Amino acid sequence: MSSRTARLLIGALAVPALGLGLTACTSDEPAEKTGEDEAAAQLSPQDMVRASFDGLHGDSYQMDSLMTVNGLDFMVMTSAVEGDSTKASVDMFMSAILEASGEDLSGDPETAEMMEALFADMHTETIVAEGTAYVQITGGMYDTIADTYGEDVWFTMDLAGDSDLAGVYQQFGGMDLAAQTELMLSELSDVEETGDGVYTGKLTGDSAALQTFANSASGGDAAALGDIEVTVALDGDGLLKTLSMSLPETDGMTMELTSEVVEIGGSYDIAAPDSTNLHPFEDMAAAPQ
Repeated sequence: MSSRTARLLIGALAVPALGLGLTACTSDEPAEKTGEDEAAAQLSPQDMVRASFDGLHGDSYQMDSLMTVNGLDFMVMTSAVEGDSTKASVDMFMSAILEASGEDLSGDPETAEMMEALFADMHTETIVAEGTAYVQITGGMYDTIADTYGEDVWFTMDLAGDSDLAGVYQQFGGMDLAAQTELMLSELSDVEETGDGVYTGKLTGDSAALQTFANSASGGDAAALGDIEVTVALDGDGLLKTLSMSLPETDGMTMELTSEVVEIGGSYDIAAPDSTNLHPFEDMAAAPQ
């Protein structure tokens, strides 16, 4: 197996973890508002960018995100936040990674079969309600879970618990669509206003946000990527509208991420899933794949 194929395998195994963390608990503590309009006008570009997300705390909102690889849809995500409850739906088109890589495995049928199985498309649903996370993964390597536990199975975790898995889930909370966006904005440096309500800044390779993103998305080393330019657009009220970034080409593949706040103040009826087929998260980790 080539080293490039091995890196793809690492990415394939890391991506489901990315999907699991998309609705870990976000902060429900309202941040201080920016105050009157004249006070906001005195903020630096960097402070304006940070305040654009702080202003969402205390509101319900929906964020959508799209990650592409070489222009192909790779991950399509939507996340809703309402109070201290969240829910997310993620489609992971793993086959896009395989297609974008251009890896020719025709001479190695065994590896080709393994790669096709690993890179089968997957879907995740995650709900956090009343301090409990509910996770459901279907497709790809997780199809066998239904064989073991039945249809409409959900795996649960007490986020306030002391188990090692609860700690892992909280760690992956950095890949919560909302929390990761907030982390990116807080770590931006050299922020400049480049248009009306449009700002650009950079994430350094050693930033926590970029390191987590790179490791989860591709199994790569963010430090080797150098500085990444991030573009942020605000709406007329100074709240975050879109965030976009592009990773430098690696092994012939370029990943781009765009996140957008598509609604503020909506009602999302977030509640525990209506299913009696509930199992502890440890069961999913131990399930054959």
